[in-house]
Amino acid sequence: MGDDRSIVFPEFSDADVEAVEPSRRPYVLEGALLQALMIATQDFLPPPSKDVPCQHRPEAQRYRVMRRDALFFIHISEDPTVCGKTYPSLDSGAWYAIGRDGRILRRVLDGMPEAPVDSRTDAGVSPGVPAEPGVAPALDSSWNDPSRPWPEELRDGGGPQNMDGSTPG
Repeated sequence: MGDDRSIVFPEFSDADVEAVEPSRRPYVLEGALLQALMIATQDFLPPPSKDVPCQHRPEAQRYRVMRRDALFFIHISEDPTVCGKTYPSLDSGAWYAIGRDGRILRRVLDGMPEAPVDSRTDAGVSPGVPAEPGVAPALDSSWNDPSRPWPEELRDGGGPQNMDGSTPG
């Protein structure tokens, strides 16, 4: 597998994506696209078995695909609703760039940087968020949006807790 960092993944905005709904009308799926999807899926997910957890099965994923010239771009991400969950696991997806010959030219797992950490932009400024060791950078303002509260199961109530989750006292 290659890691051709000259390949830039396209952005897939929800507004631009068209869902394939075979129950409404038939679709033609090019054989090379199906091959690229199979290669990415087999690379990303564990081999099929009855012991594979629901969220690691092909049917519990969403696949977004785009072809540009001789490259297939594929983004695989967990669809938590398939397994009865509300939220996907952290870093549960991956981007693939696959050539028409079936070779994986680039793969970036969610949570991995797309470029080396010490890379610089054209202006000579690091594209990352600068922070001192041990100091977390400020969260995106969307996390402070009261219309998007943290899920109940991620809240600790704000009080002190022991390692076993009980309150001291």
